[in-house]
Amino acid sequence: DHRAVESLEANRGFDLGGGRTFMAHARTQQTDICGLTGGDILGRIGRRRGEVTLLAGGPPCQSWSSAGHQQGFDDPRGQLIAEYLRVASELDCRFLLFENVRSLVTARGSDGVPGSALAWLRERLFSLGWQTKVELLNSADLGVPQRRVRVVLVGYRAGDAPSFPTPTHAKEPIAKAKPWCTLGDCLARIAPPTADELIRPTGRLALELAALAPGSGVKSPGKCEATRPGGHWGYKQGAFLADSKLPARTVTASSQQDWVQDSNIGIRRLSPRECAALQSFPHTWKFIGNRSTQYRLIGNAVPQLLASAVAKALAKHLDAFQMSNLVDADKKTELIPLGPALRAAIQYTVKEQLRNGPSRLAAPLRRRSRIIASVS
Repeated sequence: DHRAVESLEANRGFDLGGGRTFMAHARTQQTDICGLTGGDILGRIGRRRGEVTLLAGGPPCQSWSSAGHQQGFDDPRGQLIAEYLRVASELDCRFLLFENVRSLVTARGSDGVPGSALAWLRERLFSLGWQTKVELLNSADLGVPQRRVRVVLVGYRAGDAPSFPTPTHAKEPIAKAKPWCTLGDCLARIAPPTADELIRPTGRLALELAALAPGSGVKSPGKCEATRPGGHWGYKQGAFLADSKLPARTVTASSQQDWVQDSNIGIRRLSPRECAALQSFPHTWKFIGNRSTQYRLIGNAVPQLLASAVAKALAKHLDAFQMSNLVDADKKTELIPLGPALRAAIQYTVKEQLRNGPSRLAAPLRRRSRIIASVS
């Protein structure tokens, strides 16, 4: 994505504080991962195999996201996970790190069984020498003004397991945790929208939004289910009125962002600059491209505060633990199971598929096509 590379370069030298600047020693390369080798990377950075501490990557989420068609490995983008694993193996990194949409936990592999895509990924990493820790992290719990829940996976060598970050915020105030940062808090900290940034609803949508209470949206066609004969209703994309008293819903890569009720202007859509703030980017961060490109770059990003929290937890482990501390007794000869919360999510999806899968497939074609159109 040349615009992503251009945006990185546009922010090179950004003052991070503490005498640090963004990408001070970084090198960028725009290329297709299918043609990239670990040897290429090692040659450019002057390292040998086994000398890279961390490979952080983001396999495309579109093939797993509930906002798409969830074709998984049948989607060419879903197959890029294998390329990520290939490069990791060629580098022989100490740690691997990536995040993805929460639906990757229950995604179906080639066998059609919920959870088998993640199981394949973890088993493949294990065969290449990495144990894995997987966790669902809510960005709001780490100070991001957005309820963005993402899967974070860390690959590590046996006996060298780092920890995930401890939540710093909570929905309800508790000891050692601040209350969630809300959408209203976030918007109050940045300049109001300019005339060029304003997008207002028109026609029927304007009437529908005006009738909504904050925190609700225009209903989409229902999915026929055995447990819900009248349909399982959701919200149409681009037709949701946000609740300013809560962290925002997930910022997407689409131009169809949520609407807000502005006390001075009325109902308007969240602008790219506001979406960037909801992703916890600095307010002067640059995104290269037109408005739709900026929405895409911002929505595809990892929230800065979430990324920073994960990085700090990993750095803390590196400061306290050296590879020389490993002993054979600590090494595991089997793949460590997923945690109970993730296993429960997979089991629920299996049961839900048994209950409602046949009735969804039996839904009239016209209704199913409307459902697809509403989320594509």
